Amino acid sequence: MTLAVIGASGSIGRAITHMIVAERLLDSRHTLMLVGNEAGKSAKSLYGLSEDIRDAYAEICPQIEVVLNEEELDAEYIIMAGSAPARHPDQVHDRDHLAALNYQLFDQYAGAIARNGHGHEIVVCVSNPVELAVFVFAKHLGRRRVVGMGAFLDSLRFRKELSLDLGIDRNLIHAFMAGEHGSLMVPLWSSVHAYGMGDDEVAAAIQRIRRGHLTVHFAQDFSEASGQLKELIHAGQIRQAYAFVETYPPDLRVALRPLVTQFSGAKTIAGTARATLNLLRMVMLGHDALISGQICLEGDCYGLHGAVGVPFVIGNKGVDRYIEMRLWPEELEMLQHAAERIRQKYQGVGPDY
Repeated sequence: MTLAVIGASGSIGRAITHMIVAERLLDSRHTLMLVGNEAGKSAKSLYGLSEDIRDAYAEICPQIEVVLNEEELDAEYIIMAGSAPARHPDQVHDRDHLAALNYQLFDQYAGAIARNGHGHEIVVCVSNPVELAVFVFAKHLGRRRVVGMGAFLDSLRFRKELSLDLGIDRNLIHAFMAGEHGSLMVPLWSSVHAYGMGDDEVAAAIQRIRRGHLTVHFAQDFSEASGQLKELIHAGQIRQAYAFVETYPPDLRVALRPLVTQFSGAKTIAGTARATLNLLRMVMLGHDALISGQICLEGDCYGLHGAVGVPFVIGNKGVDRYIEMRLWPEELEMLQHAAERIRQKYQGVGPDY
C-alpha cells in the first residue's frame, strides 16, 4: 500500500507527513510517497525531509520515496496539500486569491492521476480553496473518490468550541459545519447533541450559548467581527484579538479564531494536520462513518450543485452515500445560497465549473 502526500515540503504537508509516521498509520511494509516539484525548492528539501524522518522514526518508519514528477505518482491514498508558489511569499493570501494560483496545479495533478492511476485512488484535498480542489479532482477522477477537508475540520472546531461552553469533552458532542470552508460556512445547530444531555437540556444550552446571535445573521456577524479583528491583528494586538473572539458564540468562533492564528504568523498547521490524519484513518480502516466534508454534487443532496460541504457517509471507497439530515429551514436556505455563491465565485477560474 502506498500513501502519497503532494506538497510534503510545505508547512502543512510536512506536519501531515510526520504524523503519518509517528502515529503508525503505515508500517514497514508500506510506502510513504513524498511528492514535490522538480523545478522548486522541494527538489532538494524532500530528500532532506525523508532522511530526517528516518532518523527520527527508524524503528517504525515505512519505505519512503521522493517523487518530483506528477506522472510518476502511483498511490492508493493521496493527500493534496500542495500549493502554487506565492507571487509574494511574505503575504498571506485569502482563499479567493489562492484560486487563481492553484487551479492549474490542481488540474495538473488530477490529470496525471487519471492518466496513470488504477482507477480506485482516494484523494483527500487539504489545499485551498478546498471547494475548487474538490471540483477539479472530481472532474478527473469521479465524484465519489474525492473528499475535501474544510467542513470536516470546521466540524471538529465547532465541537471544540461547544465543549468549551458546555463544559464537556469534545468527543461527547455531535455537531456539523457545512457550506464553504470560509465566510460562507453554515453552522448546523440542528445537528448538535451531546452524550448525557436530553433534547430539552441541549436546546436550553444552545439558546444560552448563542448569546442572541441567529443563524440567518451568521455571514453579517462574521463580516463585521472579522473587520474589527483585522484592525487588532494589523496593530499587533494578538492577545486582544483572541480575547475579542471569546465574546462571540461557538459557531462564529469557529470562523474567527483561525483568522487570528493564521495572521499571527503561527498558521493553522497542527489542527489541519491532525484533522487530515483523523479523516484518512477513517477511510483506511474501512468503517463507514457519518462526517461532514466538501464533496462534488449534481443535485443529489439537498438539490445542490458543485463542490460544497455537506454531511455524508464515507467508507473505504470514498463517498458511500449522501445523507439529507433534517435541517432547520434557515440552514437549508443558507446551504443552498452558499453552494450557488461558490459556483459563481469559481466559474471564471477554470472551465466547466
